[in-house]
Parts: sequence; structure tokens; C-alpha cells
Amino acid sequence: MVAHSRRAVRSWALWTLSLPALGVVLLVDLGAIAYGVEAFSELPSWGGLDIVFALTVSALISVEGARRVESRRRRGGALHKDLAPAWMIAAALVLHPALAILVALLLRIWWRVRAGKCIPYRWAFSTSVHVLAIGAAHAVYLSARDLAGSSDLGLVIAMAGGAVAYAAADTLLCGLAISLIVPGSNRQDTVGGKDDLCVDATAGTLGCLLAAATLVSPWFAFVAIPITLTAQRALLLGQLETEAQTDPKTSLGRVDWWRRRTEEMLRTSRTQREPMAVLLIDIDHFKQVNDRHGHLVGDEALRAVATILRSAIRTKDVIGRFGGEEFVIALPDTGLDDATVTADRLRSAVASSPLAAMCAGVLDDPDLDPDTFRLTVSIGVAVYPADGSTLDDLLLRADRAMYAAKAAGRDRVRLAADMLADPKVGFGLNHSPGTPALPRPTPANLQHR
Repeated sequence: MVAHSRRAVRSWALWTLSLPALGVVLLVDLGAIAYGVEAFSELPSWGGLDIVFALTVSALISVEGARRVESRRRRGGALHKDLAPAWMIAAALVLHPALAILVALLLRIWWRVRAGKCIPYRWAFSTSVHVLAIGAAHAVYLSARDLAGSSDLGLVIAMAGGAVAYAAADTLLCGLAISLIVPGSNRQDTVGGKDDLCVDATAGTLGCLLAAATLVSPWFAFVAIPITLTAQRALLLGQLETEAQTDPKTSLGRVDWWRRRTEEMLRTSRTQREPMAVLLIDIDHFKQVNDRHGHLVGDEALRAVATILRSAIRTKDVIGRFGGEEFVIALPDTGLDDATVTADRLRSAVASSPLAAMCAGVLDDPDLDPDTFRLTVSIGVAVYPADGSTLDDLLLRADRAMYAAKAAGRDRVRLAADMLADPKVGFGLNHSPGTPALPRPTPANLQHR
């Protein structure tokens, strides 16, 4: 029995963490336990259990009512934010910390029962984060109330400060853990984007309103149920809008979304008389990857290339999937020289990347040799206003330049400006008599190759 227990402990997923990640997880867990023990030891009485009951039951009803919506909203990454913290924020503001922790524990235990399978150390860590966030919210609330006074405005300021402290503690601790547990995580993966900030703001505001309502009567907590269910559906609407403009295979913007964003950038460039560059990028010999290794490998390689390109451009640059194995990038406030440097950096980044390792999640192919499984890209560059005044003009010229790069041997960058400079050059190549020129696509029928 003892030996079996030891083997079970050694098999915990907790021990697969790196040393820094393990240290952070254990430190947060121990800190939450210490704070919880201290809070309960200082609890003067159990008065306030009616508020605990009202907040817990109303929260459970709201969580269950929004279960299908939250399942639809879940992105699949380590970070997922919802409105459940609203009740914990309210508890932190109106209850003794020990009773607020009790509300959090009851909600987390219910989540654990309803979730079925989960990674235990992650559940324990998330619960500990909520406990510490409650402590931060309560401490800030009391300090702000002392500073702002006992007026109505002072109470509002104190509650808002407590809600901000809760969200900040939750975001910082979870972001730190994700960055250590999931190597390569970016800011979006660790602390979220604008949508996640809106969720935090909504939860904090709702938490303050719940706290104020329960000061009048604990049963006002149940009034928040229809509000939260409606808010959850509003969050889903934002999720659906994001999905509608995102390519599912690469997580890049769809081409119609990219065109709208780029048209706006082009209008700004005209107004401010600044240059703007368009890069059209095509993966070389991509059909051979699908034919040799299958479409699962091809899809994973496509995602890997998209990740490389996205990580190698600026925040203000706009990237999208143009179709098939083609990508398109708009570079605002970028002239010919900078665009050429950027294009060559992207080409080099793809050519030198360990794609076999990046695709390892779906690959069990003995032919997939990390030393030979490499991909390259051909890139065409067009710059406003020298190469065109409209987006279709720039796409046409970048497309022709990209064809020239392919015809010149692939894994190259070609500029639309260079082809204009030499009338003997057809798409970047010197054609001998009798050699057919490459086809010239038009903006109306640019093909997704």
C-alpha cells in the first residue's frame, strides 16, 4: 500500500514542471494556506453566513446557467477568464477574509466536481490564486476606505480599489505561472488581450454592485443572476466576432479582415503622406509536404510558418492568411529599404527554423528528419506610393514580384520596383526569345496558390 502510494505521488504532473515553475506554484499554494489559516484563526464570529449562502448559491446558479456559453467561449489555452470572480470580489469587500475564502472554496470545489477530469496541481494553484486575490482586495478596500472616509463616494472608491487589486493579483500570479509552465507564451497567452481586460472590468464592476446590494440585503445577490447570464452571452458575441475574422488553421486574420485593416492604414498613409509596404509570401513546394507527409503534417507546418512570421513583425504590422499557403503582411510607415530588410528577415527566419520540432505535436513520421524537413518562402514586396496608389495595385505588384522570386529559384525576395526599373525583366527574370513569360494575374482574379 505504501509503495503504491509512493508511485502515485511520483506520477503527479506537478513533478514535470521546471524548477522555476514548480517553485512559483508551491510558493503560491503555501502562501494561500498560510493566509487562510491566519484568516480563520482571527475570525471573531460566524456572523455573515447568510451572505455566504446568498453569494454562493447565486454564483452557482449563474455558473450553471452559463456553462454552455463558457464551454463555447473557452479558447483552449491556459488562460480563460469569466465572470465567476465577481462573487468572490463581492465577498472580499463585505465579509471577513475567512468567510470570503469560504465562498471561494465552495465555488472552486463545485467547479472541481462538475469539471470531471482536471490537472490537480492546476486546480489547487488556481484556488490559491483566488485566496490571495481575496486577501489583496480586502486589504486594499480597508486601506482605501480609511483614506477616502466613510462617505458614499469614499465607499465607491474603496470598493473599486478592492476590485482592481483582486484583478491585478489574479492576472499577475496566473500570468507568471503560465509564462513558466508554457514556454514560448506571449503576452496574449499570459495576461490576455483587450477582450480579457473587458471581462476583468465587467467582473470587477459586477462585484462592486453585488457588494453594495448585499449590504442592503443578502438576497439582492440573486438579482444579479439574469444580469450575469446576459453579460456572459454578450461576451460570447465578441468571441464569435473574433472567430469570424480569424483563420482557424493559422489563427491569423482572414483575408477580408486583413483588407479592411489595410485599407484603413492606406488611407492614413495618404493623409499623412507616409509610405506603406505590402509583402506577399508563398511557401515554396508546399504541395510536396502534403503529398509526402499528409495533410495533418501540412496543416501543422502551415501553423508553424504562421507563428514564425507573426513573431517576427512589429505589433502595428497586420498579417493575414491570403489563402492556401500564402500570407500577406501590411507594414505601415515603412519605405522600400525597411520593407526589404523586413522581408529578408522573414525569409531567413522561416528557412532557419526547426519546423520538425515545431510540428512534433502531431508528427509520428520516420521520414520527417529534423535535418531535412525545412521550408522556405518566396516574398514579393510592393510599396505605396511608388508601386501603386490602391490596395489592389499593391497586391498585383507584390504578387508579380513574388512570382519572380519563385522563378528565380525560390527562397528569395523580389521587389516590384526592381522589375519596373528594367523593361527587359519579366517578373524579375531575363527571358530569352521564345520563352513564354509568366502569367500576369489581375486584381480581380488573384489566385490562392
